[in-house]
Amino acid sequence: MLLRFLILLTCLFVAPFTANPALAQEFPALHRVVDVRAGDVLNIRAEPDARAEIVGRFDRTQTGIEVIGLSEDRRWGLVRTEERVGWSSMRYLEAERSDSWIDGRQSLTCMGTEPFWTFHLSLPGNAASYDSLAEGAMTFTTDAPDLPRTRGPYTLAVPFTGPRNGMVTIRNAVCDDGMSDRLYGLEAQVYWRGRTEGLSGCCMLGN
Repeated sequence: MLLRFLILLTCLFVAPFTANPALAQEFPALHRVVDVRAGDVLNIRAEPDARAEIVGRFDRTQTGIEVIGLSEDRRWGLVRTEERVGWSSMRYLEAERSDSWIDGRQSLTCMGTEPFWTFHLSLPGNAASYDSLAEGAMTFTTDAPDLPRTRGPYTLAVPFTGPRNGMVTIRNAVCDDGMSDRLYGLEAQVYWRGRTEGLSGCCMLGN
């Protein structure tokens, strides 16, 4: 898995590694399939190459596809499929929204291990929920979409209140869940007020 991860990174053009702030907010982003003929599908390939192995397919009407980043020539998008990632042609993918994840108006799901936990941010909606095997489920209120942006230009900080107060920070970075060949375009840290240790994990767009 480590070798595959390194190979993907060499192909991937991810915004925070560039000096262009606009690109830094461009991905990850949700896309839909367009311009695929009836009866055909959009292939997902192992590498950003039309001759590479096919590892999955999107239906011609598929929506909600998260593009993590682009190949160096910006012709291919890195997408998730089942328990791995692959590449689809950006010629057949169209962005579903004009805003960015960092605007604080898109819902996000963050998750991590040791212990297993999930943190849902319903934005805008001023709501959040946390669930873990160790502590059970909790619901919170946030002040989205009027969110402070701290810790650098590529980070969204979301304070929350409820049974336990704290903050979740989401940063633009390639993130590995450590359990599969799946990659994510955002990483998260959850901080609890009064506790010295937080949680670290990966995020994807949507709930």
